[in-house]
Amino acid sequence: MKSGPPNARPPAWVLLALVFLLAAGLRLAGVGYGLPAVFNADEPHHVNVAVSFGRGTLNPGVFKYPTLWMYTLFAEYGVYFLLWSGFGLARTAQDFGTLFVWHPGGFYLLARLLSVLFSLLGVLFAARAAQKLFGGRAGLWAAALLAVSPTLVVSAHAAKPDSMMFCLAALAWLFAVRHFQDGKSKDMLLCGACAGLAASTQYTAAPLLILLPVAAWARSLKKEPFPIALVAWALLAALAAFFIASPFILLDWRSFLRDVLDQRGVVGSGAPAGLVVLKNALTFAGHWAVGGLLLLAGAFLLLRKDRPRAVLLLLPPAAFLVLLALSQEGAWQRYQLAVFPAYAAAAAFLLESLAAAKPAPILLAVLLLPGALSSLAFDRELLLPDTRTLAAAWLEANLPEGTRILSDQEHASPPLRMSQLQVEALLEQTRAENHPRRKYYELMLRSHPGKGFEVVRILRGGADLRSGEWHARWSASGRAVLDVREGLAPVRGARVEVVVLTGEGVEATKAPEYGRFLSEARGQGLLLAEFRPEPGLRRGPRIEILRIPQEKP
Repeated sequence: MKSGPPNARPPAWVLLALVFLLAAGLRLAGVGYGLPAVFNADEPHHVNVAVSFGRGTLNPGVFKYPTLWMYTLFAEYGVYFLLWSGFGLARTAQDFGTLFVWHPGGFYLLARLLSVLFSLLGVLFAARAAQKLFGGRAGLWAAALLAVSPTLVVSAHAAKPDSMMFCLAALAWLFAVRHFQDGKSKDMLLCGACAGLAASTQYTAAPLLILLPVAAWARSLKKEPFPIALVAWALLAALAAFFIASPFILLDWRSFLRDVLDQRGVVGSGAPAGLVVLKNALTFAGHWAVGGLLLLAGAFLLLRKDRPRAVLLLLPPAAFLVLLALSQEGAWQRYQLAVFPAYAAAAAFLLESLAAAKPAPILLAVLLLPGALSSLAFDRELLLPDTRTLAAAWLEANLPEGTRILSDQEHASPPLRMSQLQVEALLEQTRAENHPRRKYYELMLRSHPGKGFEVVRILRGGADLRSGEWHARWSASGRAVLDVREGLAPVRGARVEVVVLTGEGVEATKAPEYGRFLSEARGQGLLLAEFRPEPGLRRGPRIEILRIPQEKP
């Protein structure tokens, strides 16, 4: 048997397969964390709206987000219902609603697995774009950088639209590269459609539309005429895709306008992100010493050696960075996901020029290690016991059913079952206000297993929650809430026996109006139990459980 030459390199597809196995493992590890409790503040909105479409209308009524992701979840849950119910023969739609009320973990897990799938597809599309643009093993290098990106790994663990937006944006980049290379009108139109769909998952992807004229301009630098009409048609394709995927933005434009105005104060408040956006760009693949330096060096080399490709890959990210730097919200790294494919391709350009000098497996290991270690640390923490779950178990074991408990937001607090009496009261409240949450309470009341507590939530304003004021009031109107800004007097007036404080809840430093309540609760309350996070042992916020005396000392 003949052996290969000593310096034979493994085929690119073998290395690429290993990269994707690593990417899948990082995204799947701990994907069910917390369930059936949900400790991510944004996940419930998307899942609840998707489930609510089963009531017979596809109008979400609230447009804090566009609707493509929620429609996709609704379709996924439709398949789930068909399989779970034996195509409607073994169980009914009402049984399915009851399953969601009492056992929502499966719904969240399915949504997170869908995020994993979109994240992996996005890495594939971005790798294909880099490969087509630079040849060689550029696709492998781009895939490696994105496979271990902590931001992508974190996003893939959430039932949120970030991974779907990244996938559609990566597909838009692929079609932009194809048009740049081949000049086909079809690719320009498909690029526009994908950019519009990306914006229909997250409004923050809207600046990706600049990719259309930039791709045409970059091609024109190769002595090709600039296709003004084609770019216009591609922009129309983007708008059409956006409104097809989020039709009620037009059909219910008054509600959309209300929510845009409601969120305007949030987006425009606070100090602009400024240079933080540059740090976020340089750490797109993990540590700046790998992805960041490669991105900077690749961008510099592109500007020197290949002006058309430099325009294509660098101008859209530059536009993103300028826009994000002007907003406080721009400090979130996930808002740059739509241009991560360009970052990876620019870095891959440099790596491809170095690949001949270094063995591919060694270079690949250097690329993967920093991001993989950061992502593994995130995954490992997800597998630790959570202080909120531990606190919930203590409350259930030590307090009698029916105890009235004051707690903070659901995602930040111990997950507790509401008593049947409280559900009845909330059903009456939401029916009187015609709140959509009434259907949830109807299902809960119809199938209530007994026991539970009276759980009251601290009333918090939009500014404190980083949300619009109208949205905060609307959300609170579907729950049992209590205004505690006057201290413990309203707490005693509401006959609250136990207060649960959480480190991810109200803070006097950020919201001084809650300072009196916090100082009185800790000063007058009896500490029954406390749960603290500890590195390597427990995760979650600090939880304090306090018994409140009904008479002021």
